[in-house]
Amino acid sequence: MGSAKERKQRRAREEARRPASRRHAAREQLGELAGRARKQVLGRLDDQRGALVSAMEEAAHGIQRATRRSPDALSQHVLELGERALRGASSRLDEHSVESLVRSAERQVRQRPGLLVTGLLGAGVLAGRVFRASGASPSEGGAE
Repeated sequence: MGSAKERKQRRAREEARRPASRRHAAREQLGELAGRARKQVLGRLDDQRGALVSAMEEAAHGIQRATRRSPDALSQHVLELGERALRGASSRLDEHSVESLVRSAERQVRQRPGLLVTGLLGAGVLAGRVFRASGASPSEGGAE
């Protein structure tokens, strides 16, 4: 009777281990898939990097034009800062691979997460200023 009980306990222990090993295998597989997907996305971004740099330069030129039209000195200053940041980003993107830029960004976000939040808020303010300075209104785009 003792041996049947021992077999039953052993079987229960083995069954308890199986889901853990399945979860572990699933996590490994998910990690591999995520790694492959990341490599594909970074590869595609690297392939399209030149077009992105051109688009960023074009956007910076548009901001430069909006800066000239803006009557407010504060708006002009903010737009100039945005233009410089955009030109700097396009230059950096042109000089480095997307993968190295992502690694650098990850490292900086880990070191100073507050800087990311502040930068995102600043980008939102800048986008609002650019939109207002461009003279576009929400009703202009939909009625035509």
